[in-house]
Amino acid sequence: MAIDPTQPFVPVILGGDIGTYTLAREFYEAYGVRSVVVPAAGNGVIEHSVAIELRPIGSMADEARVVAALTELATELTSDAERPLMLFGSLDFHVMLIAKHREQLEAQYVIPYPELDIIEAAALKENFYALAEKLDIAHPRTAVYYPGTDLESLAKDFTYPVIGKPSSSGDWIAAKFEGKQKIHTINSRAELDTLLSKIDGSGYTSGYILQEYVPGGDDAMRLCTYFATQEGKVIFAGYGEVVIEEHAPLVLGNSAAIVTGQNDQMAADGARMLEELGWRGIAMIDAKYDRRDGKIKFFEINPRLGRNHFYLTAAGVNPARFYVTEFLGSDFDNSDPHTDAVMETAAGVLQLRRVQLFTVLPHHLLRRFLNSETGRKAAALLKSGKVSNPLKFSAEKNPRRKLYLVLNAVNHYRKYKKFPPRAQ
Repeated sequence: MAIDPTQPFVPVILGGDIGTYTLAREFYEAYGVRSVVVPAAGNGVIEHSVAIELRPIGSMADEARVVAALTELATELTSDAERPLMLFGSLDFHVMLIAKHREQLEAQYVIPYPELDIIEAAALKENFYALAEKLDIAHPRTAVYYPGTDLESLAKDFTYPVIGKPSSSGDWIAAKFEGKQKIHTINSRAELDTLLSKIDGSGYTSGYILQEYVPGGDDAMRLCTYFATQEGKVIFAGYGEVVIEEHAPLVLGNSAAIVTGQNDQMAADGARMLEELGWRGIAMIDAKYDRRDGKIKFFEINPRLGRNHFYLTAAGVNPARFYVTEFLGSDFDNSDPHTDAVMETAAGVLQLRRVQLFTVLPHHLLRRFLNSETGRKAAALLKSGKVSNPLKFSAEKNPRRKLYLVLNAVNHYRKYKKFPPRAQ
């Protein structure tokens, strides 16, 4: 099924994960429009959807080829009708690709992201921590390793365990070595030496972050999604407390269940940081509550919607409506996207009013992981039926979608059996 020529605008989304599907669903729910999804290859989460026209293009390693494919797609989508096309990326790699080729792509697409230099000032983690230091925003003590760095002076004050993670998640995709993970927990100097030796031989040359471990389990993790206008004013901060994360190596750290709420410290500090950068569009900040001093410590900025951003829509704030009202304008949506789902707060930005549970897990499985303060909030929301899953969408009628939901649930049971959550 092709995109209807009468459709007023077309979202084009690079990627193929649950965040890709969620954004397409959100555009469909808000405006009845279908999105063109451009993955490397099809998969169960994005196939056979009422909200998606699928256009796989193979490997995205060759950026020039991806840009050429997007140019050709734009010509096709506007051949029968002049209409705006909005271009999105589901991963940091996609957003960086869009930003690097902005001048060429902007001739055909609305680009709802900041300029490349602003993204690099935030998305590269060593820049992020330098900015947090400048603005006196709480964050873990951090050092940055590059190939050839004097490790003796760098590591002399480390107290183990230490957390290791790439500064550039886009460059990390291409790094190849045995035992590679999204985030490494390093328990000794010997482990650190072994890991850095592997990284040095992997082809990865960007900075590698070595960071103080903030104690606490999954339920100490926090996140907040911010909306900034084209003038660089942050107007909304959608806060969430993580109940449980995924622990399989390739998806380590992805939130599997989130309880929505408000937090003035995180809302205000994140808004201050993004306004300092001159941000426009949407960004998401990962953080962790540190019980030692009662502060939320900022970890990183994602220059896009997070993979599990549906917690916002579940609480009544659909980010697709922000994109349209802010970047396409009143000709396409002249309503106020901020309704009774938000509230004015002391942080100076709107925050979520509604408490809701987001989860991608079967409820029976989720109930195994609710022995925490945040978990008890989740249990109450489960009991009252205030729970949402982005994959459970009543508009999806294709029986293959129903089969995918069953297989996806079974896969979650397998993953959590093999890779259980870390100890508290």
